Amino acid sequence: MKKIPLFKTFMPSEAKNLINETLYSGYLAEGEMAEKFRLKISKFIGNSNCVLTNSCTTAITISMKISGVGPGTEVITTPLTCIAGNQPILTLGATPVWADVSRETGMLTSETIEPLITKKTRAIYILHKEGSPADIEEIYRLKKKYKNIKIIEDAAHAFGAKRKKKKIGSFGDFVCFSFQAIKHITTGDGGAIFCSDKKDYKIAKKLKWFGVDRDDRNNREVWREDIPEWGFKGNINDIASSIGLSQIKYINWILERCYKNGIRYDEKFKNIKGIKTLVRNKSDYQTFWGYTILVENREKVSDYLTKNGIQNGQIHVRNDLYSMFKTRTNLPNVDWFDKRELAIPTGWWVDKKTQNYIIEKVIEAVS
Repeated sequence: MKKIPLFKTFMPSEAKNLINETLYSGYLAEGEMAEKFRLKISKFIGNSNCVLTNSCTTAITISMKISGVGPGTEVITTPLTCIAGNQPILTLGATPVWADVSRETGMLTSETIEPLITKKTRAIYILHKEGSPADIEEIYRLKKKYKNIKIIEDAAHAFGAKRKKKKIGSFGDFVCFSFQAIKHITTGDGGAIFCSDKKDYKIAKKLKWFGVDRDDRNNREVWREDIPEWGFKGNINDIASSIGLSQIKYINWILERCYKNGIRYDEKFKNIKGIKTLVRNKSDYQTFWGYTILVENREKVSDYLTKNGIQNGQIHVRNDLYSMFKTRTNLPNVDWFDKRELAIPTGWWVDKKTQNYIIEKVIEAVS
């Protein structure tokens, strides 16, 4: 039986040529290829304040540092995300404050966030789950009400997603994308920060390379100059950027395949007893990096799908279970969601015949 993968890397044939061109160019670090890739994705998102990084984790860490996250401060966050989203809080010496989620979306809301805001709060971390935009207008209203708080959006699943016709990343304090191996497009590993504030953008450029702006060197001996703020070795390289460049021209095709599959799942599952799907804002464009169903007997459903060659799983294990964070709290909606969440294949590799088979087996599994 041929397995249907939950995730799959897209790799066009022209990637070989671009990689070879880079390998024998004499320059492998962050250079011409990285700048070409940066300009391409900046144009696609509609925001020139773009900083490339070696991972989404680095992008989030830099964004939090610029936001003032550090010892003695707090970040309000969700436990239902990749650990890469919450570990930067510990890296910077701050404390995560867990907020509950909506049972309908699996994401934070302004109602679950606001009671947790204190004088120590420096940032609010939100995830656009599986490429479904969060209710960011309401969350940004909190920023206006409470001063000195930045919103950090984890858009690892949401490259190309739109909130009411505006692309995620074209607005907002800090929007962090991932180009890890199984995302919509990949650089092997990589990430990007999009900022709305030009000042934040200029600081991010420095922090991704030890605190030095690589583009402002002009053959100066920058290491003899003062570096006022420490940064990271967080830049992307030209080899990774070559892979990204080979993929970006296919992004609309990839997104449309995912979108059509996700919308079709919504339609086919909406009246099936034993299956709940996530509530979505119909005016948004969702990228459906994954597709979650909520079922009562997850282990039974998962085993049945696995036996029938359909890979599935819980995309993220709740982070507050890990002892490294040293904080637990009462989160009834997280408890509820965490017990029922199950992801099924929905990517560009899922054609209509394959999707019909998946739909059939999911319905059988819950019957």
